[in-house]
Amino acid sequence: MRPLRGLWWRTFAALVVCFGYQVPAQADATWPATINIGIQKGDPLVALRASGELEKAFAQHGVAVKWMEFVYGAPLVEAINIGDVDVGTVGATPPILAQAGAAPGVVYVASAPRMQKSYGLIVPANSPARRIEDLKGKKIAFAKGSQGHLFVLKALADAGLPASAVQFVYLNYSDARAAFERGFIDAWAVPDPRYADTELATGARTILSIGQLSVPQYGFYIGSREFAQRYPAALRLLFDVLDRQTALELAHPAQTAQFLSQNTGVRLEIWTRALPRLEWGVHYPLTDEVVKAQQDCADLAYREHVIPRKIDVREAIVDIR
Repeated sequence: MRPLRGLWWRTFAALVVCFGYQVPAQADATWPATINIGIQKGDPLVALRASGELEKAFAQHGVAVKWMEFVYGAPLVEAINIGDVDVGTVGATPPILAQAGAAPGVVYVASAPRMQKSYGLIVPANSPARRIEDLKGKKIAFAKGSQGHLFVLKALADAGLPASAVQFVYLNYSDARAAFERGFIDAWAVPDPRYADTELATGARTILSIGQLSVPQYGFYIGSREFAQRYPAALRLLFDVLDRQTALELAHPAQTAQFLSQNTGVRLEIWTRALPRLEWGVHYPLTDEVVKAQQDCADLAYREHVIPRKIDVREAIVDIR
């Protein structure tokens, strides 16, 4: 395993030289003593943590890097809210819940590319369901407050169905997987790499991908308003290193899948299936198109009583340029 890892990072280092990678000069900036980063299984920060490259970049400014892993977005938002995490990546739903609820200090600082195939609504291989309309009266599982929450709500709305047409079952990923395999639920909204894992293990079929929704869904990099306003240079450095490394990883999927398998405990065949579907990347500031799509999601959340009040997404954006 070690020789492969060494080969991968020698290759990466050579590619970095070819790309002319340099840490941006920020000599006059104020830097935190530590940057606390929240990650989830399928986001590009996982690979960045394993590489050690971010630590090298921040060491030049005397900044330590601390990582915390979360099962899904809602707990990550709470960690930002209480000050344990400075920045992390989530789907569309968690920051909407934060802004409308008890965590107004959580803000958007960057976006990921539009989600296309990294999130699927799946059914068992022997299910007669071929589209979401076939799930009327059935049980659909997702983690409450996750990206899957709005995915399912929007899918129902696109089909002209009210939320009451199905039964929502709120389960974390491990419980949902067990319920799916035992036939206790009829469908499951799940992201990669758990999505790929379930397909390979059970033969699950996809009846809808998130990119098929009528309104685009995006992932986001979020942080505390205080950190984003005080240390924008730290976030820019994080995103610069992340963006350059992600481009190299996506250009070499076989090596990346091998590297991730060695460093995450997730099998190689799962990463091999998931990587082509993952929308890795980072862009800031948020574009008008992204803001409009997220506002549409927030309005849907209000109409469906997921949040208690209407919100203006723009009020929760910090421009870190």
